This record gives sequence, C-alpha cells and structure tokens, in this order.
Amino acid sequence: MPKVAIQGEKQSFHDIAAHKWYDKEPVDILPLQTFREVFCSLSNQEADVGVIAIENSLYGSINEVYDLIEKYRYPIIGEIHLAVHQQLIGLKNSKLDTITKVYSHPVALAQCEAWLDEHLPADVERIEYHDTAAAAEHISLQKDTFSVAIASRQAADLYRLDILAKNIEDNPSNFTNFLIIQPNALPPADADRSMIVITTNHVPGALAKVLTVFANLSINLAKLQSRPIIGEPWRYRFYLVLETAGKDLSGALDAIKDLTTSIVVLGEYRHNL
Repeated sequence: MPKVAIQGEKQSFHDIAAHKWYDKEPVDILPLQTFREVFCSLSNQEADVGVIAIENSLYGSINEVYDLIEKYRYPIIGEIHLAVHQQLIGLKNSKLDTITKVYSHPVALAQCEAWLDEHLPADVERIEYHDTAAAAEHISLQKDTFSVAIASRQAADLYRLDILAKNIEDNPSNFTNFLIIQPNALPPADADRSMIVITTNHVPGALAKVLTVFANLSINLAKLQSRPIIGEPWRYRFYLVLETAGKDLSGALDAIKDLTTSIVVLGEYRHNL
C-alpha cells in the first residue's frame, strides 16, 4: 500500500485528489501542514508519493510549489484535474446573519470572496488556516455557532457538520490541478505530457524562438510559468508544460538546445482529466 503525503488533512481536496489518482487502490495518507513538509517527507523516506496542488483556475499558479519541484526534482508521474466545490459549513444552529468568523485556507477564502461579501455580515473576520479540512475540524472542536469553515462536502461529513450554503465558489468553473510526484520513478508507458524548466540565452527573442520550435514540431504548449532567478535580477527561468513525452520530447529538446543555457526535465507523466 503506497504511503501518500499530502498538504492538508483527510477529506481535504488534496486527499480527494490522491484517492482519485489511485482510484480503488487502498492508500495510506500522511497529512502534513505545508508543501515543504510534503517534499521533506519524501526526502526522509517517510512517504512514497506526494500529491501537491500546482494551480487553481481562479487563484492561479502556486509559485512555492514550482520552486520546490525544481529544488527537489522528484519526477512528476501524473496530474489530476479536480473540480473544486466549496461549502460553508458549521454547527447545526449556526445562522448566516450571526456569523462572526470564517476559517479556511487562503486559496479557498479567495475563491469565495464575492459570495462572502454578499451573504455574510460586513464585519465577519476571515481567518486563514493551513487547510480547509483542518478548518472544519477546528469548528467541530470549538463548538462555536458563530464560527464557520469553508471546506469540502466530505469534510463536513467527516466532522459531522452542517452545510449552511452549497457551492459558494465565485465561479462554478473552479478547478485545481494536482501533481503526483515520486522519487526515482520512471516515466509511465502512457505518458502524454511533460514539464520542463529552461533558462534561455540572454538575447532578445530567445523565448519566442524556443516556442516557435515547439510550434513547428506541432507540440502544444499547455502552460508557461516564469520564476525569477535568484541572484540575477530581471532574469527568469521558464516552466513549460508540453503535450508530448518520450521520443518526441527528446527530439524537441535537442532542437532547442542551442537556444538555452539549461534544460531540466521535471517529469513525463499521464494527464488525467
């Protein structure tokens, strides 16, 4: 049974993504508070696999995760695209017009900002918590009818809380992409995507030339993310998610070699919608 490290508690969205990836296979979940702890647990061999959020369709990219992926370079073996529906949950007698505190992960609070503005009192305190499911657990332990959490339906069930309002995310098209990472793993045979990080030559149009090479090879670019190079002001490294893997990826990397100063393949993996 694989031991899977996640950022968050059981019935958090990370937990849901992990079980979706393994489908009906049993897994041993290791709940952790931070993304860094997930990577450290793999480094210390406390877990076999990590599941980490990389991007949300409303909130955007999680830059810390990009930095950790490059630092540790544990191969990416899969990607999960998960629809995220946020619930306002609390104790049975909680009422919307008497709520004074809302607890949740900062990303979840941001996803529900407009709904909170419209439906809760203006002076409600929004308190950041390290995880949505942990926020639900906090409400269940505090037994305070004036405090609520934003979390998943599964978290409400786990902690026996009521759903006071359903699907309160500001946009129903709310998705989070999660990556599955595993030290020393080989690319799966059915890999259909890859993530690379490159540093281009410091000349005008270098990145555009790289992208033109991919276009000429009919390789679709699914994602482009830039991050600053520490110690080199105004220079950037670029993370690219390409819809290719295997021999086609190798050929493409050979074709851009002269346009770059470094190329690192962070994973070839299966994209699971």
